[in-house]
Amino acid sequence: MKDFLDELDNELNWVLEETPIEEKKSNPLPKTNKNTNNRSVIIKKEETETQQKQPTNNNQKNNTQNTWNITGYLNKKSLNFPQTKFYLPTLRDWYTRFIPIGWNNETWAKNMWMVQYWDDIVLIDCWVQFAETDMFWANYSVPDVSFLTRYKKQIKWFIITHAHLDHIWSLKHVLPALWMPPLYGTKLTIWLIKKSLEEYNLLEKATLIEVEAGKWIKEKIWPLEVEFFKVNHSIPDSSGVYIKSPGWAKFVHTWDFKIDFTPAIDAPADLTRIKKIWDEWISLLLSDSTGSIRKWFCKSEKDIGESLEKIVANHTKWRLIIAAFSSWISRVQQLVDICNKHDRQIFLSWRSMIENVNIARNLGYLKVKSWIIKKMTPKTTQWIPPHKQVIITTWSQWEEFSALARMSEGKHNSIEIVKWDTIVFSSSVVPGNEKSVGWLLNKLVKLGANIITKDDWEVHTWWHAFQEEQKIMLKLVRPKYFMPIYGDLYFRHVHKNTAMSIGFKEENVLMLGNWNIVDFAPDGAVFKSRIKVPIQDLIVDGHGMWTATSHVLKAREKMMNSWVLVILFRIDKKTKAILWHLKLETRWLVYLEEVRYVHKIIIKKAKESYENTIKDIPDIEEKDLIKVIKTDMETFLLKRIDREPMIIPMILEV
Repeated sequence: MKDFLDELDNELNWVLEETPIEEKKSNPLPKTNKNTNNRSVIIKKEETETQQKQPTNNNQKNNTQNTWNITGYLNKKSLNFPQTKFYLPTLRDWYTRFIPIGWNNETWAKNMWMVQYWDDIVLIDCWVQFAETDMFWANYSVPDVSFLTRYKKQIKWFIITHAHLDHIWSLKHVLPALWMPPLYGTKLTIWLIKKSLEEYNLLEKATLIEVEAGKWIKEKIWPLEVEFFKVNHSIPDSSGVYIKSPGWAKFVHTWDFKIDFTPAIDAPADLTRIKKIWDEWISLLLSDSTGSIRKWFCKSEKDIGESLEKIVANHTKWRLIIAAFSSWISRVQQLVDICNKHDRQIFLSWRSMIENVNIARNLGYLKVKSWIIKKMTPKTTQWIPPHKQVIITTWSQWEEFSALARMSEGKHNSIEIVKWDTIVFSSSVVPGNEKSVGWLLNKLVKLGANIITKDDWEVHTWWHAFQEEQKIMLKLVRPKYFMPIYGDLYFRHVHKNTAMSIGFKEENVLMLGNWNIVDFAPDGAVFKSRIKVPIQDLIVDGHGMWTATSHVLKAREKMMNSWVLVILFRIDKKTKAILWHLKLETRWLVYLEEVRYVHKIIIKKAKESYENTIKDIPDIEEKDLIKVIKTDMETFLLKRIDREPMIIPMILEV
């Protein structure tokens, strides 16, 4: 316990103290005429222009005050980013740098990108990786920004491309650790981030700046120019970004995108503006590879709406339950229009769905009459015939206690699944979660529910560009270099082959791996550094943040794959002799019929190991004695019963 508290004190001191003189010399603060005073909640673009005109002599004062204020709001989880002695290699004059912070070769991982020019740093998105089997019951994993904590005064702003939970979840950890840099995003994105930060008492110290994609307006925040352009995705207000560096490097970053000519409530992707960007002579296109193995175009939202209408119109037995992600506002609008047409009542189940719908209604993204949509409670549903009820609920494929999972377990506070209920899965299975989704389906079927998935009807469309859409983006932007990003390495290689099939040279397709540093020269040349950023796999477990290589995860892995054996020796303090019978505690040890036999041989071998060691080395230290006993027992049990338990010898002196 003392070690942990000492470490926590050190981290607190490290966060609160001023930057050391040596660090100031090696990392000079950028010269800027923008006062990034972290003051309000939401700032319109006109205000940012006013801020840019403010004199620079207040910056030092504001930064000092900001440091003091932020420390009172820091989330404890954000303090646990490990310290590192790593320094970024010197960036040559007029060069522009790109670094992937996170897992660039995995789907649904903690992706983040960093752009650097001179001493100024811009970050794009802040992903989270939800719990998977290799995390061994940890909550989730976050991007490792440890190396950036020493550069926090140089981080000018965050860009968030859209408001999906996996893109914004880690902000509550990362923003405080980096001293709350200003954050830019479209209207819906900003308001959903606002809700997330409010839950963690960080909203008052956040600077959230709204931008409008598709207005052909560049955000001029020295030294970079950034323009948000309209793309389609499964949530409204999604955008790509065009970044122009004074060093003549120009980048287009699509992030998650698809091209839908008939979206449900969103405007189509702004292909005219994307084509116009080509006139700028783009240095690099970074583009989404998740759908690269799928040919042709992904289905339009219009087709999904037609399928959902047929299901609602023909449904006459009991309740209809639609399971979708809470951020899928367009799907809710489709169901509102359908239910209004066919005289159905919509009920919303689960907090995130209710809150997101509320925000979308207030901002004008969702147009709905108040009588047709209500929060689901036993009271609101009691007078509505079951066949007139359409329940929209959330389901999280990473969470055991999501709304639909609770229904399947009979633990939901407002609904109990019964025979004749129909459940429509209006979303895709996230890769890697097939088994957990299969378990959920089995539970629902046992309760008598009728299941409809995208394999039965067109009730869901993919939200990432297929091959033909990827080709359109490549041909519109026509960059000098192309980098497939986001997706498994196989997906990225398929995307590379798609680019080469329309004329890209292999040497102009950059397959940047995790931790790589790539610099773009003013003359267009590209330099890949031999130095790699030391990024670790960080997990959030309860109220702590740890590296995935920690002894805790290793211990959990061993417990999962074997069993636990605790051996208690009670010995005489003076003579070191064993006083009583050894006491054993086992978990997941053996089948009942072999318990007595195995316990007997364990006691005999453990006693023998202890006594022989004491006899040979009478003054052996306790920690060394425990190691000897543990090694002896591991070898013995592997040989006798072919098992490798986690063995914990304990010595109690009496």
